[in-house]
Amino acid sequence: MKLIVKFIKPHWKLCVVTILLLIVDVTGTLFISTLAAEMLNLGTSGASLEVLLRTGISMAAVSVLSSACAISGGYACAALSARVGRDMRVAIYNKSLKLSIYDFRQFGTASITTRTVSDITTIQFALTSFIQMVLPVPVIFIVALALAFSLDIEMGLILLAVVAVVFVLALFIMKSASPLFKRLQKLLDRMTIILLENITGVRVVRAFNTETREENRMGTAFSKHAQTSIRANRRFANLDGLSFLFINFFVVIVYWLSGGRISAGHLQIGDTATHYRPTIAEIIKYNIAPPTIVKMVIAI
Repeated sequence: MKLIVKFIKPHWKLCVVTILLLIVDVTGTLFISTLAAEMLNLGTSGASLEVLLRTGISMAAVSVLSSACAISGGYACAALSARVGRDMRVAIYNKSLKLSIYDFRQFGTASITTRTVSDITTIQFALTSFIQMVLPVPVIFIVALALAFSLDIEMGLILLAVVAVVFVLALFIMKSASPLFKRLQKLLDRMTIILLENITGVRVVRAFNTETREENRMGTAFSKHAQTSIRANRRFANLDGLSFLFINFFVVIVYWLSGGRISAGHLQIGDTATHYRPTIAEIIKYNIAPPTIVKMVIAI
């Protein structure tokens, strides 16, 4: 990650603009749900049509602003990742020209090719997804909890407990999956080496009648990569299932307790029906749903 930050520094202005646009987008999305809850509360309390129209116009304005920032932020993020990828490829190419014959043989042609083409493409995609889905998480976390606690302290504490449990699960799975992804990188290099040897030496293989041996080598390399990849992806599949289990469990608790809280005057109808649902949806969207991004960051 330190190496990626080094390549981002020359484009720090574009990076700052991208982050600011995404923060405005996320905040606007949460604020729309707040206005929707307010409109529902006003409607059930017998507010005038003028007040409802004013709230609706505010929702439309926030929606337009949030959408514009989302589009601009996506474009800026794509431009940033493309520039970082370009600089990385140039740096690898320049570095490869300075390698001695011994160093070049130590790395191998297959490894350098993979680093230049496949790995940098993965880094670009991971950087884009990281900026769009991971960086807004602190904003989502703070705003969502602030909104939850402003509505009802008891519900806010339950939400905090659920998020803490999911966070601990994510850390545990990431820690256990990290060695698997490091092993996957080595297995990928091994697959590339075997494929390159078979392609460049196909005539030698046929001349010495070693097709069966080479097929066994290739099958072994592929099967090891597949087994390790399946193990790693199963752990993130468990993270997905457990995360949605706890989140849906929280939603059930909210709907179960909301009747009594509304009767006691701690909550309004719009707060329960409109507000809690978007808050949880945003936490899922930005913090839990994209395990693929986490896997790519671990691989990097």
